[in-house]
Amino acid sequence: MFFDDDLLKIRRRSLLRLAAAGGLALPSLPIAGRALAAAVPDRTFRITMVLGRGESDNEFGFKDYLARRGLKVDYTIRNTGGDNGKLPGIIEEIKDTRPDLIYSWGTPQTRGLLGPFDGADPRKYVTDIPVVFTFVAAPVDAKIVPDLGRPGRNVTGTIHIAPIAVQLNTIQAYRPIKRLGVVYNPQERNSVLTIEGLRAESALRGLELIEEPVPLNDRGEPISAAVPDALGRVAKRGAEVLYIGPDTFIAFHNRAVVAAEALRLRLPTFSVTELIVRTDKAMLALASSAYGIGRFTAFKAAQILLDGVNPADIPVETLKRFSVIINMPTVRALEYYPPIGLLNFAEIIES
Repeated sequence: MFFDDDLLKIRRRSLLRLAAAGGLALPSLPIAGRALAAAVPDRTFRITMVLGRGESDNEFGFKDYLARRGLKVDYTIRNTGGDNGKLPGIIEEIKDTRPDLIYSWGTPQTRGLLGPFDGADPRKYVTDIPVVFTFVAAPVDAKIVPDLGRPGRNVTGTIHIAPIAVQLNTIQAYRPIKRLGVVYNPQERNSVLTIEGLRAESALRGLELIEEPVPLNDRGEPISAAVPDALGRVAKRGAEVLYIGPDTFIAFHNRAVVAAEALRLRLPTFSVTELIVRTDKAMLALASSAYGIGRFTAFKAAQILLDGVNPADIPVETLKRFSVIINMPTVRALEYYPPIGLLNFAEIIES
């Protein structure tokens, strides 16, 4: 595939920006010397895991890290299946059983467990048991913590996505575009916040953001059957790439439909999480591995359980580097090939 000199210069600049921003590889997990020196108590810790889509690599990474540290743990798994109407019963059980730690996956569930930092009623929410969260894209905006550097309440955790500027650098490094499409759940806080960030960053870059919120039913819930039509409208409006954000409804519950329909529409896809690229043949992702994020979350849990550090003083962080993941069968099907420079450091999926 050949490009003129101006296009190559644009891509070199994009690749350099991407590299400088840290979108190249997953680093080794940070380990504090103090944590390594801590003696492992001869006891079994009890951890309740509140999940929204069953166990995955994220939870396997969490469990593996604590096992390798020598902790004996009794896990209680509670899965809402995305139905937060189940949370009050789970909260009541947690208050009765009083585990040593709660692991919470996702923004809606974490917010539902903890309540907002400026109005958490202890009669309704969990406030007196340590919590570590994961797969929360914007914990400050979601009012889970008031400050990333010092959460200031009985909770800490990890963020799993790269900054929006780095995400758009990755897209532009792959292929310069003028119109970016996004289909999203307008009822999901993560998605709304992401759209706001995309609008601001797109305006700075002169990109047109083509937005299609998924229609809601009479109960205010997004309609899964309406997703293909929303994707069709994005394609018809001239989107050159479909952006798949940290949206549980789109990127998890409907990921197979989204990836397959986008491919049918010959619409290249970019995701901020890895699963839809690895299992459902979306084209491109900039992501930390779910397993790595799980281990990083467990590192913070170990600080609480072994070192006795107050969660209020443990920063909420993300891994500092991200992997570019490219699904080559999808690339070939779309004939939408990346530049050699990106292939040099990307993880290539061939199945």
